[in-house]
Amino acid sequence: MYISMTGFSRTQLQTSWGTLNLEMSSVNHRYQEIYVKLPREFSSWEPWFHQKLRKYFRRGKVQLRMEVLWAPTFKMARINRDVFSSYCDEFLQIQETLGQTRELELEAIASLPGALSLPTFEDIGEADKLEMTFDKLLTDGVESWQKMRSLEGEHLKEEVLFHLGELERLVGEVEEKWLTAKNTAFQTLRDRLSEALTALNENLDESRFLQEIVILTDKWDVSEELARIKSHVVKFLVTGEDKESSGRKLDFIIQEMNREINTLNSKIADADIRWLSVDAKAALERMREQIQNVE
Repeated sequence: MYISMTGFSRTQLQTSWGTLNLEMSSVNHRYQEIYVKLPREFSSWEPWFHQKLRKYFRRGKVQLRMEVLWAPTFKMARINRDVFSSYCDEFLQIQETLGQTRELELEAIASLPGALSLPTFEDIGEADKLEMTFDKLLTDGVESWQKMRSLEGEHLKEEVLFHLGELERLVGEVEEKWLTAKNTAFQTLRDRLSEALTALNENLDESRFLQEIVILTDKWDVSEELARIKSHVVKFLVTGEDKESSGRKLDFIIQEMNREINTLNSKIADADIRWLSVDAKAALERMREQIQNVE
């Protein structure tokens, strides 16, 4: 399964005390990283959101932001009558002491510390329902976010499989050319050794002569590398169909295929085959660019 690490969602939930807006976004990251930003009133809930989010993905950087549009009735300040009355009594006593008779400015007194207060969730009886509200909002947000990641993952899969098909085609051409070129290379090596021995007036037993040639040809034989690349391709396809997204495993298999192609390229002197191996490395690099986005 291919699931992209990149995703986005925006969800909204209406409550009696206001409208909650939740925005989730994610980008590529080597490890799992979570960033949560909540309104000041809900800052104590950040660990709760962290814990909930961790189970929904394995790697990537996820940012969650929540905003609240408070209902007018909830934002309306309440007068603390005792505090307000105390301020008034104090001012009246001061006026009497100073011999002043000016009327008190209630608006000015209301701006003093403690004269007014904003309601809390305890005041409106919603505190016990807050976790249920957040859970509903987060569930809806994650569902939308996961859908986008899955859709993007399907696009990544199409791109990766296209380049994998190109890799298989190039490896097939390498193998075809190698089967033709290896006999020629074998004979060329044998002729050169014969000429060198003749020039040195050395006689070498035929069986020993062939044995030395086999040892030398083993150093540039790439049949094992070609077989391993084919095996890696099969493993790559099977891993891509796992129930869980396996970006790390797919990236590791690409590294193994790249290693085999590097070894193959170092062994072969044929110009055409070397260019084919360069094209194969380019196809692998394009695959890796896409796999870097897979969770």
